[in-house]
Amino acid sequence: MSVLLLLVSAGCVSDPPQEVQDAPLPAPPRPVVDVRRPTLEQAERAAEGRALIDAGDPVEAIEVFESLLDENPSLTVAYIGIGTAYESMGDAARAEPAFARAVRLEPRNFEAQFGHGETLRALGRLRDSIRAFQLALAVAPNDDDALASLAAAFLEMDMPRSAVAPAQRVVELRPDEGDAHAMLGTAYMLSGRTDDAIDTYEIAIELVGNDPRLIGNLVECYAGAGRFKESVNAGEVLLELAPSAIAWDRQGRSHFRLGDYEASVECYRRAVEIDPDYWPALNGIGVNELNAWLASERTLLEARDAAASAFRSSLRINPEQPKVVRLLTTYGL
Repeated sequence: MSVLLLLVSAGCVSDPPQEVQDAPLPAPPRPVVDVRRPTLEQAERAAEGRALIDAGDPVEAIEVFESLLDENPSLTVAYIGIGTAYESMGDAARAEPAFARAVRLEPRNFEAQFGHGETLRALGRLRDSIRAFQLALAVAPNDDDALASLAAAFLEMDMPRSAVAPAQRVVELRPDEGDAHAMLGTAYMLSGRTDDAIDTYEIAIELVGNDPRLIGNLVECYAGAGRFKESVNAGEVLLELAPSAIAWDRQGRSHFRLGDYEASVECYRRAVEIDPDYWPALNGIGVNELNAWLASERTLLEARDAAASAFRSSLRINPEQPKVVRLLTTYGL
C-alpha cells in the first residue's frame, strides 16, 4: 500500500517549467496594388491625351496612351483613351478592340462598356452593342446617353417594342429635347401604338419645329388612325417644306379616303412628275381613273384608257403585283 501511494504521488510531480520561446510575429500584409489603376502621374498624362482628342489631335493622343501602355499594359484608362481617339476619327474597326480590352479588364467600367457599345453599333454588330449598353446601364441605370443608344439600337434591330421603355426613360430625363420625343414617337409608331405616336410627334414638332421627317411620320400616323383631314393638313405643310413623290403619294391616299377623287388623282400625277418610276402613284392614278370610268357606267373611255395605261406602266416597273394583274383582267383593261 505504501509503495502504491509513493508511485501515485511520484506521478503527480511535474517536471520543472521549461523556458518558452516567443512565437514569431506574422509578416505585415503587402499592400494590394490594382495595376489597372493609373498612378497620379499616369492619370495626368491620360488627361493630357483626352485634351488632345478634344483639341482635334487624336493621333498624338494615341501616342500618349500607347506610351502609358508601354509602362503598364493593364491600364484601363489607356485602352479607353485609344478607343475614344479612334472613334473620334470615325475608325470604329480600330476603336472596338481597344474598348473590348478595357471591358475585359474592368467589366463594370461604364465608360468602357458604353464606348464598346457605340463602336459595335457603328460596325453593325447591333446585338452585341445592345448587350454592351445593357451592361453600361447596370452600372449607371439613369444615364440618358446609354438609354438613348440602347433605344436606337433596338430600332435599328427592328425591335421597336423593346425600344419603347428606354426611349420613355430618355424623355423623362430630357423632357425639353425634341430628339428624345422624336425617337419615342418612332418607337410608338413602329410598335403600332399610333395614338401615342401622334401625341409624341406633335410634342417633338413643337420643340424642334417643322422637321420634314417628323411631319412625314405624323402624316402616316394620322392616316393610320383614320384622321385623314389632319393627314391632308399636315401633308400640305410637308409638301411646302420638302416636296417628293412619296409625300404627294401620301397626300393622294388621304384625299382618296376623304372622297375627294379629283384632288387625289392630281396628287398622284404630281408624284409621277417627280419620279416617273414611282409605281405606287401609278396605281393610285389607275384606281382613280378606273373608278371614274365605272361611275360613268363605262361610258368615259378616256378614263378607262388612262387606268389601263397607268396599271400597265406600274407593272413594267414592278411585275410582282397580282392585285394589279387581277384588276386588268377583271375589267378587261
